[in-house]
Amino acid sequence: MMAKILIQTTIPYTQDDWHVGRFRLVTGLLARSHDVTARDKDGTPDTVLAGIDQSDYDQVWLIAVDTGDGLSPDECSAISEFRRQGGGLFV
Repeated sequence: MMAKILIQTTIPYTQDDWHVGRFRLVTGLLARSHDVTARDKDGTPDTVLAGIDQSDYDQVWLIAVDTGDGLSPDECSAISEFRRQGGGLFV
């Protein structure tokens, strides 16, 4: 069964920082057998993470590359609910 996986960083894109493109090897490996979306945070709150509990993703791979303020309270609540509903979380 092909899982739908979100690989998400906790910071917006910055070329000389840990944007999601830096994780292209793991993204490519997972994409061989799964439906993978790889993205950087797009704001606070992030449009995808803040509603992740209402998404059709099976797993979230959250790459916390921020300096301590990467997730908003709304994002944390949605991620917690996603997990309670049985979604997989790799942090």
